Amino acid sequence: MRILLIVTCAAVGLGGVAHAQKMEEPASNDDYMKRVMQAAPPQVVDSATVVRMQNGKMETLKKGTNDWTCMFQNGVPMCLDSGAMEWANAYQSHGAPTSKTGFIYMLAGDTGASNTDPYATAKTADNHWIETGSHVMIVGAAAKTMEASGSYQKTADPDPTKPYVMWPGNPYEHLMIPVK
Repeated sequence: MRILLIVTCAAVGLGGVAHAQKMEEPASNDDYMKRVMQAAPPQVVDSATVVRMQNGKMETLKKGTNDWTCMFQNGVPMCLDSGAMEWANAYQSHGAPTSKTGFIYMLAGDTGASNTDPYATAKTADNHWIETGSHVMIVGAAAKTMEASGSYQKTADPDPTKPYVMWPGNPYEHLMIPVK
């Protein structure tokens, strides 16, 4: 499990879930912890494991007591449950998407991602870049079942103030649910 955590966190840190434009990471571990605390409700993040990639190695800053892992990567604090960590690992490694359901908090928002190219790292004229702001994500099997209901926008340029499908038609499509 530790190896999966390290690989997944490294993958997310290299561009994974957030797809955020590169921003400066907090310098001190204290500042890092303060930023990570913005990712999820206190009831989640207070008991979560907090990890940080430093000098090419994954460092655990705080060992948690729940099923959540929180990190600050590419300008975005986030917390992922174990299903989401598996999904992120599959996505980053171009592997088969997990059949598990996962949940990701990104309550501090994001800095944007392409809604048509999961591996885009910057906005271009034709990659349908979208910024969602504060949101949660549902990934994996339940997301596919829920999106089949037709209740979620499933276009390249959705209104990010309403729930929508990110990367529609892609094996890693998932639900983006804005929260204010």
